[in-house]
Amino acid sequence: MKAVLCTDYGPLEQLSIAEIPEPELRPGCARIQMTVASINPPDVLMPQGKYQVKPPLPFVPGVEGAGVLLQVAADVPGLAPGDRVMTYAGQGCFAQQAVVPALRVRRVPAEMSDESAAGFVLAYGTAYHALLDNAQLESGQSLVVLGASGGLGLCAIQIAKTLGAAVIAVASTPEKRAKCLANGADYVIDGSCEPLTARIRELTNGRGAHVIFDIVGGEMTEPALRAIAPYGRFLIVGYASNQIPSIKANLVLLKQAQVIGVSYRLFAERTPELALDNLNTLCELWRAGKLHPQVTTRYEFAQVVQALRHVADRKAIGKVALFL
Repeated sequence: MKAVLCTDYGPLEQLSIAEIPEPELRPGCARIQMTVASINPPDVLMPQGKYQVKPPLPFVPGVEGAGVLLQVAADVPGLAPGDRVMTYAGQGCFAQQAVVPALRVRRVPAEMSDESAAGFVLAYGTAYHALLDNAQLESGQSLVVLGASGGLGLCAIQIAKTLGAAVIAVASTPEKRAKCLANGADYVIDGSCEPLTARIRELTNGRGAHVIFDIVGGEMTEPALRAIAPYGRFLIVGYASNQIPSIKANLVLLKQAQVIGVSYRLFAERTPELALDNLNTLCELWRAGKLHPQVTTRYEFAQVVQALRHVADRKAIGKVALFL
């Protein structure tokens, strides 16, 4: 079968499409004929050796995608060949076939497209886990989303609005801010030039934000933290800036705030049943018309490096799909 192969950690340009053996079906797993994969920040970092997980070389990148079940192990109930499914596999989705633990596989709702399903699990799953399991965001509270126009940020906006929260989206260009407003944000801040601390305080009537969802890191973290409300929750979700910030403990102490790390990978590995429950809830919200996957850019299999570079250079608005 054809697959994207990483033979050495290094620049994205060293990735190639190669013929490799089909993966072996293991107990508790399902074999998927992949049709579409999603491009996510871990897909950019992992081949460069910059991600917290370094698979043994060589390996096939691609943390999530969608396709059709070809085969299920004898000990797997509830799934059958021919089912359209989506998966957060952790790696291996940039290939014509992937073998994935069955607890990470779910049928795609009938009306959902493959390209929407391919990027549904990780972004919506991360946002839901962060905002509900970790931050307990409630109706009437305020949420600030840093890096709000990417796939994960837009999912956070949509989920927060289903909860009745007020959303302040931070994004760097007029096009990105317009996308945030179109997805339900109540207010937008120009992250490239506006004073972040002052604007958050102004938009929250001086109280500060109850929850801050930080996908960016770098220079944005401290001014956002300075604008957190008393007893607020600061969610560390990622570092799109490629700069890991230092958290000033005095700012946390003065507000009696919580700083919470959010990792969907660890959540799915440690409590797969809970992750699947969350995904089922998200699919119901999608069926109810409350969630709207935003696939804005599409690439063919042979363009995988270009697709990864698009995300690496922070050009993506919404999700990027790779057709296999």
